[in-house]
Amino acid sequence: MRLDFIEASGFRGFRDKVRLDFGAGFTVISGRNGVGKSTVFDAVEFALTGSIDKYAVEKSAKESLSDYLWWRGSGVAKAHYVTVGFVDDEGIPFSVTRTREGGADRSSNDMEAVLCPGPHPEDAIRQLCKTSIIRDEWISALSLDLTETERFELVRAALGPIEGAERTAKASQVLASAETMHKRQEEAYETARTQLSERLVQLSEAQDAVSRSGDVSHAMQLVAEAVPNAAADSMNRLSAGRTALTERRVRLERTSDLAQRGRVFFGRQLEFDRPEARSEREAALLTLQNAEVARSAAEQSVQQAEDLLRKEEESDAVAASLAALIDHGERLGLHDGHCPLCNAMRSSPEFRAGVDIARSRVAALESGVTAARAALSGAQINAERPMAEYAAAQAQWNEFSELEAELSILELELINELAEVGFDSQLTRDPDELERIVAIERDKLINLERALRTLEASQAVSRLGSLEAQIASLRAEADRAADGLERSQAALTAARSIERNVRRVSAEIIDERLAQISPLLNELYQRLRPHFDWRTIDYSIRGDVRRFLSLKVGGGLNPQFVFSSGQRRAAGLAFLLSVHLARAWTPWRTLLLDDPVQHIDDFRALQLVEILAALRMDGRQIVCAVEDAALADLLARRLVSTSEQMGYRYDVDLGPAGSSVISDRFEVPPLPVGVLRAGSGLQAVS
Repeated sequence: MRLDFIEASGFRGFRDKVRLDFGAGFTVISGRNGVGKSTVFDAVEFALTGSIDKYAVEKSAKESLSDYLWWRGSGVAKAHYVTVGFVDDEGIPFSVTRTREGGADRSSNDMEAVLCPGPHPEDAIRQLCKTSIIRDEWISALSLDLTETERFELVRAALGPIEGAERTAKASQVLASAETMHKRQEEAYETARTQLSERLVQLSEAQDAVSRSGDVSHAMQLVAEAVPNAAADSMNRLSAGRTALTERRVRLERTSDLAQRGRVFFGRQLEFDRPEARSEREAALLTLQNAEVARSAAEQSVQQAEDLLRKEEESDAVAASLAALIDHGERLGLHDGHCPLCNAMRSSPEFRAGVDIARSRVAALESGVTAARAALSGAQINAERPMAEYAAAQAQWNEFSELEAELSILELELINELAEVGFDSQLTRDPDELERIVAIERDKLINLERALRTLEASQAVSRLGSLEAQIASLRAEADRAADGLERSQAALTAARSIERNVRRVSAEIIDERLAQISPLLNELYQRLRPHFDWRTIDYSIRGDVRRFLSLKVGGGLNPQFVFSSGQRRAAGLAFLLSVHLARAWTPWRTLLLDDPVQHIDDFRALQLVEILAALRMDGRQIVCAVEDAALADLLARRLVSTSEQMGYRYDVDLGPAGSSVISDRFEVPPLPVGVLRAGSGLQAVS
């Protein structure tokens, strides 16, 4: 990728439209001071970045650099824009235009995609300009005059992204985050501990005030006796006391009810157990037993009468059948001397005698039913009194049995309920003792209620409870903060260890990359030869967290303090050229030098020309602006021009209107092959 052209209008010293086409091999620009040579380089930088970094001060006297980017001389510019064009080895063009009104027509990503297509440093376009454009103002400022850390960062950025650099940045972010979190945890822990200490002091004062109050102290003692297992702090104890008061009220109410019911039960049980009552139950039982015997005998008599009646009724049915049969036989009479009933041979008298005998027997059978019925009726009448006496005796005995069962049930209920409230079952038969216990419990309840009211009414206790609640909360918060602090300390230690290891590895990689600059820096330094005796320049890197790059000459001397102004510029040129050549993250192979020989003697200027010629032979495009026309001519002769990569020579001057113009332009033709041999009479070899 090479610089193809710039076109500007209304920019800096160019009022009218100006276009400079750059030679693919080199371009030399000459002109006296103030005619606009630097504007060419400003145009390249401004088109790419939107600013010009050569000015150390951006604002002065209520004005800024932006007020002087565009034409401010006489006359009016027709347009205000800057265009810089590039072309790659395959002839594909790429341009960026930046106008006063609309800004750039290409984004930073578009520029980076063409000029820095691979891995590149952060803010790559600005780094590209800083390492491609070497200005007179910045030769010393960007080399020897830099601090050691700034010099290291300049070289590191010029070298491009280092493998693992994103890990270094990530490790730094993690460390910064861990430090921030640890600081927050420390502040939170200190705040929690401070607040806890303040509340503990206030609690001690409140406890002292409570202890000096007799009523409150006695009330606290009563509550402690009522709830011995409650927490030591007053609020928890007060809460436990309220709960105990409610429970005791329920228990007392239930116990009082049991005492009343026990009194009733005990009275009824005494009445039931009186000797007279016992005698009555014994007499009733005897009466019941006698009545049972009489009832059984009467029932047996009735049963016997019923059995006799049943038999007589059965006989009566047989008699009725016999009577019907006799009547039927009598109506039929003898048939051929035979009895119609038994077919026996009978005479008429015999037949009549037999019928009479049968009738007498039937009459005998019929007379037994009436007697049996009369006997049953008499047995039933005789059984009514024993049955009534038995029913009365049974009813009386049932009353005694039901009373006894009722008393047993009441006693069992009382025993179970007394056990539920924690009392002995024997109290069911000792109502006086139970009522005494109820009275004691009632007194304790009254005392506990008074103690709780005293504590609740006490401001000191209220403050004590509030402080204890706050202390509990603050203690928990302090514990959480301590845990968080411990975790953040562990995280911070781990982050620091990781960050140190990553930095160490990254530094080792950077050291290896910087080692590539050392031979190049020494070669350029030796060619420019800033000092007659000190022929070499060395660098050293130190520091783990902050990296320092030092330059040394003459056995450890700092050139910043021992070199003259010209020597410093020569050494600075060697440093900046080595930085430019060491970068490998951009295909743009153009070196731009804005009047690099100011304050440099002719010898070192000639050495610089030779170095640029060598760089040109390496295939780099050289754009150089100088004030001396003779030096410009020398550059045009020494920088190689070929048919594929031509060289251009420009003269810049001020036009009639005071704006910069191109006064002269011509191509530098390639040097003929074998020209020296031809001049000496030797045959040229093409």
